[in-house]
Amino acid sequence: MITSQFRVLAVVVASFATFTPAYAALGGAPTYPVTAASTSAGAASQGTAVARFAASANAASANYTVSQTTLPSGTVVSEYIGAGNTVFALSWEGPTMPPLKTLLATYFPTYVQALTDAHTAQGGGYGSAVVRQSALVVETGGHMGAFVGRAYLPQALPQGVSADDIK
Repeated sequence: MITSQFRVLAVVVASFATFTPAYAALGGAPTYPVTAASTSAGAASQGTAVARFAASANAASANYTVSQTTLPSGTVVSEYIGAGNTVFALSWEGPTMPPLKTLLATYFPTYVQALTDAHTAQGGGYGSAVVRQSALVVETGGHMGAFVGRAYLPQALPQGVSADDIK
């Protein structure tokens, strides 16, 4: 029987397994400049598409940019970039998990600790890996060949943007 510590270790190892460059670090600037025609330097198989969105809450309007990058594995990573060129949220979908250590950056240790604590409290089990804290939310799920997830900083969501906007 697989222990909960083994499952947590498997998630952490999967996060390290992909050594491809990522495009965002949660809470920081995008790794590469975001332009309408930007592509990854030195990685012709990776592409970036940029879309601009406006979200509104009552009379207030919040602008943010969503930059999508397809990793060589086929996984699509979307970075949500707000004021000050800061990534406030990420989402991913694809056949492999993205490199969470890179994507979560300084929040990765918090994620791993919260995940370990949650699995210990639950006594193990299978299912999605979810961390919901006041400063960090990470939701991952899926199965081999079809992974999805998102991560965001609740306090950094621009005015008029809700967690439901992060897809």
